[in-house]
Amino acid sequence: MQLLFAFIILSTITIIAILLVILNKNTRSGKVRDIAQKNNWQYQEFIDLDNTLKSANFGLLNHSQNAIFRHIISSDGAYNTNENKKFRFFDCRAIEPSGIHNSSVILSYLDLSNEYQKLHACFTPITANQTPSKNPMQSPIDKLYLARLRHLQKLSLLSPHYAFQRYQLHANTPRLLENFLQQHLSKTNTENTISKWLLAHPHLHIEISNGILLAYQPNCLLDEDSITSAIKAVCDISERLNNA
Repeated sequence: MQLLFAFIILSTITIIAILLVILNKNTRSGKVRDIAQKNNWQYQEFIDLDNTLKSANFGLLNHSQNAIFRHIISSDGAYNTNENKKFRFFDCRAIEPSGIHNSSVILSYLDLSNEYQKLHACFTPITANQTPSKNPMQSPIDKLYLARLRHLQKLSLLSPHYAFQRYQLHANTPRLLENFLQQHLSKTNTENTISKWLLAHPHLHIEISNGILLAYQPNCLLDEDSITSAIKAVCDISERLNNA
């Protein structure tokens, strides 16, 4: 009788463990972890901002209220010699007075000359984020929210730029951004510029600060099938900027 009782208990524990594994693989954390493993990338469940990211003063990361960063994929560029890219991907949940904002964020590390290391620039689509979220717990991002971030970052609005007519450009030093863009546009062909890339990704907000490029679509979580291609796309524009 005792053996039967012990067998039932062990069987129950085994079944529960198997169910937990199955359920975990079907959660977002499980799916993102699988993506990391398939690509030889690192995975973490939670992360805090390090000093480098804090000093970059990114609007979404530094000035969101009650922000939580989860489901982190990262690579230091040493795992795959064919894709020598250093990046981070993670979900950012911010609980704002206007509602809950969930965004997937990709960070890519640039190799810029010393004169542009202190540049903080922001490329914001003029017609961004007017589509309501499918999730009733999420609220649309309005222009006032984005304007609040730019004010807290102390970024100045630039005059309209011929190569970025669908974007608002902000920078901590407008002249430095103008020089950076002119150098990039003059040293690359017409098919290999940041303006062409942004036109192909019209919903993305891009920030460059302290040699780091941040890309995200406000209040939009990437589905698991799109994560790998999105990471590669952001690494692609980073490579173009490095080659400028």
